[in-house]
Amino acid sequence: MEDIVFDFKNVPASWQLCFLSECPRKDECLRQLAFHHLPARQVFGPAIYPNVEIGEKGCRFFAVGQPKRMAWGFNTLFAEVKQKDVSGLRNAMKQYLGGHSNYYRYSRGERLLSTEQQEWIINLFRRFGYTDGLTFDHYARVYDFEH
Repeated sequence: MEDIVFDFKNVPASWQLCFLSECPRKDECLRQLAFHHLPARQVFGPAIYPNVEIGEKGCRFFAVGQPKRMAWGFNTLFAEVKQKDVSGLRNAMKQYLGGHSNYYRYSRGERLLSTEQQEWIINLFRRFGYTDGLTFDHYARVYDFEH
């Protein structure tokens, strides 16, 4: 299984960080985890204020750290594809992923494919008749900030 990766660049700009050390659920909270990975150069931003009501279950902003298996890179997928299918597959993927630039961002790992995107792409290859070697080049478990 892949290690869980935490990269602060994945934290949405509007995500409230929490630095309240007295919270009983601080070790489980994604907001605390994000705070502990805060880059030294970042000195302000959205936060949970100290006057928030904290109970035994934490506060109302508690967010469970739920890692997901994300992927990137398309070389393995295309390794056994017939030349006549390459253009059709690539064009369908570009359209689905939001264009030429986004396609290459996902290919290089600048963006990571969600579970849903991975499934869509794998199903696309199946519709073209490919069933073997349907894996992406790289996988990592990263925290989901959108749940």
